[in-house]
Amino acid sequence: MEGNSRRRSAVAYAAQKPWILNTTVEENITFGNPFNKQRYKTVIDACSLQPDIDILPQGDQTQIGERGINLSGGQRQRISVARSLYQQTNVVFLDDPFSALDIHLSDHLMQDGILKLLQDEKRTVVLVTHKLQYLPHADWIIAMKDGTIQREGTLKDIQNSDPELFELWKTLMNRQDQELEKCVLSMNRENHYFVLQETIAESKTAMERKNLRRAMYSREALLKTLQESEDEEDIIESDDEDNLSSVLRQRAKMPWHACGKYLSSAGCLLLPLLIVSQLFKHTVMVAIDYWLAKWTSDAIQFKIEAEKINCTLIQDCRFNHSSYTIVFSILCCLGIVLCLVTSIAVEWTGLKVTKELHKSLLNKVILAPMRFFETTPLGNILNRFSADTNIIDQHIPATLECLSRSTLLCVSALAVISYVTPVFLITLAPLAVAYYFIQKYFRVASR
Repeated sequence: MEGNSRRRSAVAYAAQKPWILNTTVEENITFGNPFNKQRYKTVIDACSLQPDIDILPQGDQTQIGERGINLSGGQRQRISVARSLYQQTNVVFLDDPFSALDIHLSDHLMQDGILKLLQDEKRTVVLVTHKLQYLPHADWIIAMKDGTIQREGTLKDIQNSDPELFELWKTLMNRQDQELEKCVLSMNRENHYFVLQETIAESKTAMERKNLRRAMYSREALLKTLQESEDEEDIIESDDEDNLSSVLRQRAKMPWHACGKYLSSAGCLLLPLLIVSQLFKHTVMVAIDYWLAKWTSDAIQFKIEAEKINCTLIQDCRFNHSSYTIVFSILCCLGIVLCLVTSIAVEWTGLKVTKELHKSLLNKVILAPMRFFETTPLGNILNRFSADTNIIDQHIPATLECLSRSTLLCVSALAVISYVTPVFLITLAPLAVAYYFIQKYFRVASR
């Protein structure tokens, strides 16, 4: 019997253009796999990442900016390759992993990462590269040109079938080997190091490390500034946690200084107008209720007195509603005007606050240093100008008006009930405590 057997399994892949997660260095390498300290250390050494990790403020727990923008091309490439080496898959695809690395890092990655680590684990490696000096290590070679296969086979087969191509490769291999030897000798003379691992660490440019250190430490300073605006208790609790996660979690809260910032942005004219209009509106509403109660009470009292005296004249027995109607009409008209003024004040305040906050946000983003954009995900910045601005535009003014209306209604109702029935004040304190815990539970559940 004849047939084909196919088996599909997971593979590891490192692209020519590195793909970096906006998370820690460790999570970028482990990529959701269980953490194995020994294997992790081996991969770090094979990719020469330890010197770079040492200069980070929190080591491999340091957050990497979006798309690894605060790392150099070589650092991003080595983190991407380290992720592929850490995965325990049978097949590893490496798409030109040496393109962003200098000759020393390339040779170290080839020797310790591919020829040692991957071969010792008996994993199949598909390597795409222009480094011809590594051809003798290949079991099977596929030479591509203009998207088509030019030659394939072992190095010995290509030597026999196409001597001219082999001689060209040999010349290029000798040239690349000479460059490696010259660089190694030059570095040995300058630094007095004869160990390849030490020369790799010294081959990093000082500017690259300086930029990385400045970017990462500035990120920590930025996050610390954001956290200082929160309550002291929140800062103490977040000391042992990741800074970025705590900042995102604190966004779910509404600190008092944020409310003060919103109201102060309304200005000295609109804020008093808003408060006074709300107070007068609810005062008029209470006055309307009081006048209706008085009107009804006087009418009933007049009827009772009329029955007692047995009045026979229609003029004497009829209750005069004209004065009550005039006062009631004036109060209703005044209430309508105050409702209109209050609505205009709320919308006007919301519009002015939106303009002020958007202007302030835009100015701070435009004038922000480059390190802010290097360490802040672009999506977070866009959300401030889209989703958050939409909430400030449409939801907060209506919510503020509803809050003030409900608060004043409750206060006025409690005041009237307490005035009419003073015994109610005895139950007011337990009810206030009960409602406090109810609203505390409701706020947590409603988020």
